[in-house]
Amino acid sequence: MPAIPDATIDEVRAASDLVDVVSDRVRLKKQGKNYMGLCPFHNEKSPSFSVDAAQNLYYCFGCRRGGDVFKFVEEVEGVGFLDAVRLLADRAGIALPEEGGGEEADRRGTLLAALRFAAGFYFDQLKQPAGERAVAYLKERGFTKEAVVAFGIGAAPDSWDALATAAETAGFKPDVLEAVGLVKSRQGGEGRNPSGHYDVFRDRLMFPILSPIGKVLGFGGRILPDTKTGSDDYTPAKYVNSPETEVYHKGRVLYGMKQAKRAIRTEREAIIVEGYADVVSLWQEGVRNVVAASGTALTRDQVRSLAKIGVERLTFVLDPDEAGVNAALKGVDVALQEGVSPYGLILPPKEEGGAARDPDVFIQDEGLPGWKSHLSENRLNFIEMILRAQKLFTDQYSTPEGTSRAVQYLADRVASIQDEVAAESYYRFLTLELSEMGVDEVVVRNQIGKEYNKRFASRSAVTSRPSEQAPPRRPAPPPPDPDEDAAPPPPVVTVRPEEMALLRLMLTHGTAMVEHVLTRMGVDEFTEGPPRQAVEAILAQFEAGGAGAPAVDPAPFVRGEYGDAVRGLVAESLSERNPLSENWKGKVGVAPKGRDDDPFASATSAMRLLKLDRVQEAIERAMREMQVRERGGEPIDDLQQTVNDLNELRRQIERDEFLTWGE
Repeated sequence: MPAIPDATIDEVRAASDLVDVVSDRVRLKKQGKNYMGLCPFHNEKSPSFSVDAAQNLYYCFGCRRGGDVFKFVEEVEGVGFLDAVRLLADRAGIALPEEGGGEEADRRGTLLAALRFAAGFYFDQLKQPAGERAVAYLKERGFTKEAVVAFGIGAAPDSWDALATAAETAGFKPDVLEAVGLVKSRQGGEGRNPSGHYDVFRDRLMFPILSPIGKVLGFGGRILPDTKTGSDDYTPAKYVNSPETEVYHKGRVLYGMKQAKRAIRTEREAIIVEGYADVVSLWQEGVRNVVAASGTALTRDQVRSLAKIGVERLTFVLDPDEAGVNAALKGVDVALQEGVSPYGLILPPKEEGGAARDPDVFIQDEGLPGWKSHLSENRLNFIEMILRAQKLFTDQYSTPEGTSRAVQYLADRVASIQDEVAAESYYRFLTLELSEMGVDEVVVRNQIGKEYNKRFASRSAVTSRPSEQAPPRRPAPPPPDPDEDAAPPPPVVTVRPEEMALLRLMLTHGTAMVEHVLTRMGVDEFTEGPPRQAVEAILAQFEAGGAGAPAVDPAPFVRGEYGDAVRGLVAESLSERNPLSENWKGKVGVAPKGRDDDPFASATSAMRLLKLDRVQEAIERAMREMQVRERGGEPIDDLQQTVNDLNELRRQIERDEFLTWGE
């Protein structure tokens, strides 16, 4: 995606108050100079999420996530940096080019504007007489007002050119409308449209297809039950979908992703259904992690978009027909290729022998508790899915050749699993399932092929009884419960408290503090990794600072310019978990003592502790080496002298003599 000018990014940052932006998602309470609330990235009962408005910084002491206003939007919306800028720009009313600049940018912007106009036009029809039948149908289907608004559902009027005429009146040219699949050109015919174009969507319930950040990319139109056909021998298609266009690529977009991405991030699972109505019905009943593949089998791009927001498991709600199951099995292959665990779910009929139910019917019959119960008790792993499909729709296991092909199909998919532990678990599960069908385990292992055998050459065959060796019925580990962290935290860095204090002091007290610390501490005295990288960056800022330029600026650290690990470390060092209230003096008559009331004394204390830690580490290394030499009968005089020197150095540090070293 093309870059947005730095000046524009700075304008958006300046217009986006972090407290206001976070407050859209988190209920914040003032605590001292900061604001505290429950973290939006993991479930917790006690607030550990801190927002520092002065430094444009948030940090969670629970899941260790932190950053600036852009990083917050990236995390909470599951988008990249430029999309976060776009969302905040839209919030602040700052105009941005749709893409880069020039004619291509203008073209894309115009196409998206036309789609946005159409979505508004269709939505507004629900308030007009032309939309009364659509409103009645929505009520009949049980769609709530909240869901209709959340998904932007609308109605295309029963007219040849209502949209075309309204759009042209609003200034959109026919070629633009045609380019995004809203109208088609015609020769003669009915209607008032002067350009000779007619609407593609007529007398239909309209479902806008949105990007993850809410841009309208296309539409799905469902026929209304009492739509006039015009003739007895013509039956209109149940669904009409937008074609592939310059801005809409079906294989990259998931219907409902905008509404579902937060729940998917939290639960690490995405429910995959077939239809728009299924998504809306499940969402409004509380199943918020649900999306649809927009009329196609799941693609690698779609799975990757889910993986970006932390999905670990895909659960395909299977249609009972062969086409639906085959589409799901294609999705299984894609999920395995992308390292995501695929599962399946079959929804039972309401009564034994009755018709199978779609997800929207099932959720309305059973409610959220019934859905959760059925999902947890009847989720199929992908081997069970494939076996069931093979038995239902083929007779492969009726002949030796068919059995061979069927086993090879299964073995190939197990061999493609990237995680070795999960692959072995699935392999064991497969051998047990097939053994129940009379297929010998040795045959299964032979079918897996050279690549798989190579991976598991060191592992013994499953020879004990199934009751002793069988893996759980669901071999791949499920996502954590909702009360666990919603997403994996950044890597935990082993860093000493005194290092955190020195980082904070240098970043907040500038040039004089950097001179005070780094003329007495070597960069190599800081822990290797992010702590040392942060100190090196502070030193580089200090050395680059000139007249009129700030010598030390924490903003680039918070923005992530030195990497996510350094950003997280700095965010933690700058954040205060339990800041005292500014009203403390008025309540108790004593001014509260802050953590940095005497910053240079605090820095000296932190340097003393860090240096003593390093000396102690050196003594322990020398003592270990002495033990090794003594056992080998080697001399240790030099090491004893080293320990004596280190003990003397420790005494000097304890007397703060390091403050005058080199003077």
